Amino acid sequence: MTMHRDSDALIAALVGELEPVRPLRFGAGLAGALTAAGLSAAGVVMLLGLRPDWVAGSADPMHLVATGLFGGLGLAASVTVIVMGRPQVGSDHGGWRWAAGMAALLPLVGLAAAIGRGREAMAPEVMRHGAECFGLGAAASLLVAAMLTAWLRRGAPTAPARAGLVAGVAAGAFGSFAVSLHCPDNDIVHIGIWHAATVVAMAAAGRLVIPRLIRW
Repeated sequence: MTMHRDSDALIAALVGELEPVRPLRFGAGLAGALTAAGLSAAGVVMLLGLRPDWVAGSADPMHLVATGLFGGLGLAASVTVIVMGRPQVGSDHGGWRWAAGMAALLPLVGLAAAIGRGREAMAPEVMRHGAECFGLGAAASLLVAAMLTAWLRRGAPTAPARAGLVAGVAAGAFGSFAVSLHCPDNDIVHIGIWHAATVVAMAAAGRLVIPRLIRW
């Protein structure tokens, strides 16, 4: 009887300070990611303006394809991160790779075109404009990165390194999407190298930084 009372006292002591935790809901995570992406895009447009052709009611097909690929990759990667924050048996974390494979066509074609142009692709003005879009895209990625990091901290990802990588991809893709709403350049070299570089850089940053922030 004494042992039973001791066990009850030990259990009570262990759980006495515990508080109920609100479960993570997929819909809330997705809404948060899309809200962060929307605010980033709106901020870019409000500060720098919308593309002139969109203002005029027209759009370049190449630009629409690239913007759609970045947006689709951001959405697919965000969904994966949200699921990774709610681990469960049978969860599939590889769906974002299909979107990444499609978006990877942009840098591949851009690099091929740049090689064909030679020194023209490395002209100072071209490099300056590219660096501006890269920096703007990275800045526009931060809000989504912060939101997804907060989500993972609340959850229990079983693969923090992979979660950080995919979160970086999602943030970078939405950052490039936001930049595409302002950048008037339809050149595949510019889009394929500089806009895509934001995704690569944020993926690397996410892989290195985010796992340290979500350990549990």
